[in-house]
Amino acid sequence: PRVQFLFLASFLRFCSGLMIGVWAAPYYKQAFPDSATEYAVVNALIVGAMGLTSGILGGYIADGLSTWIKETKEEQKHTSIIHKYFDEQSIPLLLPIVGSTLAIPAWYLTTHTAGTTTTNAFEIAMFWLAVEYLVAECWFGPTIAVLQSAVGPSKTGTAQGLFVLTGAVGNLAPTLLGWIYGNQIDGGSASSSSEVLANLLGWGVCMGYLLSAIFFAVSVLSDGETLEASSKRN
Repeated sequence: PRVQFLFLASFLRFCSGLMIGVWAAPYYKQAFPDSATEYAVVNALIVGAMGLTSGILGGYIADGLSTWIKETKEEQKHTSIIHKYFDEQSIPLLLPIVGSTLAIPAWYLTTHTAGTTTTNAFEIAMFWLAVEYLVAECWFGPTIAVLQSAVGPSKTGTAQGLFVLTGAVGNLAPTLLGWIYGNQIDGGSASSSSEVLANLLGWGVCMGYLLSAIFFAVSVLSDGETLEASSKRN
């Protein structure tokens, strides 16, 4: 059961990331037409620096949490909420749960800064974009680690392949967003194209983050028995 919720959470998380990857550049070019060149440079730095930092920190913290919860449970001195709901296998999922949750306000703020009267709106939007990448991109390593431990050593190749396929299917999300965006523009929306795109990106990406955090949490509460052990028992 844990595996199916992991795949669902990963699919939703891929959807959010792919919507950002496909539609962020068109949005910022519409919202900040005078800063198009500056955005190209800043975005490359943010994606490279913040994405890399988040990925490395995510793996490092996940490993530290696994060691910590194993040691403290053996001592039987802690009765915190974390010890109640997480075990050594599931504790890395705390990273995508927290990361996706924190990414919601960060992404909303970066897509809704252009409409404000602030003179340095572009700089503020880029700041929140950097925060979004820093908190959101820590999910990949911990999720892979839990997925592999949840399926057992004999099924890790299949699980990895399905995980990649999940990301490929997630490409439907930016396609759907583009279809909705095109229909709203062709239908004569009262809002500007950048406002329409900002609202669609805000709702689409933030809902993907929220639902992925929920299903990552559900997978934590699910049966942690590996698929390998389950198939042998049956």
